[in-house]
Amino acid sequence: MSAALEAKLRAFLRSELGVTDDALRADTPLVSSGLVDSAGLVRLAALLERETGRIIPDKDLTADHFDSIAQILAYLAAA
Repeated sequence: MSAALEAKLRAFLRSELGVTDDALRADTPLVSSGLVDSAGLVRLAALLERETGRIIPDKDLTADHFDSIAQILAYLAAA
């Protein structure tokens, strides 16, 4: 995935979901730690769909795929 997409993802997490910079590493747990709730997860998926032009099925909106920036990017690369 592109560095530009990762930058947009980080900016969205900070500005829209209130994740602080000091807590935002590639391996920071987002969902399992409570930094991103279910509503935030849906908003995050919508952003990724807009940016990539791909549809993310509801069944894929899980901590297995979306619990960290690294997992999100790996999911998008594999799909």
